[in-house]
Amino acid sequence: MEKFKGLRTILKTSTSLSSTVDVSAAAAHAAVYTSPLPWDPARPETTIITCVDGRWYHHFQEFARVHLGAGERTDFLAVPGGIEPMTLFDLVPKDFNFFRRRLEGLVDSHGTHRIVAIAHQDCAWYKARKLGPFTVDLRGRQISDLRRAAARLRAMFDDVVVETYYARLSGTAPERVVFDAV
Repeated sequence: MEKFKGLRTILKTSTSLSSTVDVSAAAAHAAVYTSPLPWDPARPETTIITCVDGRWYHHFQEFARVHLGAGERTDFLAVPGGIEPMTLFDLVPKDFNFFRRRLEGLVDSHGTHRIVAIAHQDCAWYKARKLGPFTVDLRGRQISDLRRAAARLRAMFDDVVVETYYARLSGTAPERVVFDAV
């Protein structure tokens, strides 16, 4: 019984601490920031599927707003590798189904009319997923994945327009991000 003495002390301390936490629960809900933007309950009509790479994200947002005309608010579904999980239905069904369920939920609950998938140059996810020591044309693989995923998305969502793009760097000092239709 002696070996459980320390555990009883921890549990007793934990119980007394939880009482203290309960008393201060109201303080835990105090706002730390209030957005100056007014709330707009209208749902965006476009969902953008991208990689999570922060170096590219503001370019994706600007592309959606300016070129695609998607407005200031767009639904983004961002995961490492972007569209890649949509190509895994036969290889890694768990990853495919996880991604598919979230996308179906967005389309159904938000009334999505357009899905735009964007891959980007120098994607760390794709670099890490190459098979063995073989040299892989990452751009070629990403474009192939975009096309394969687009076909699957079109089959899944009859009434949704699907577009695909590849973002790459161009020029020098400073480089610019260029989007190519795929």
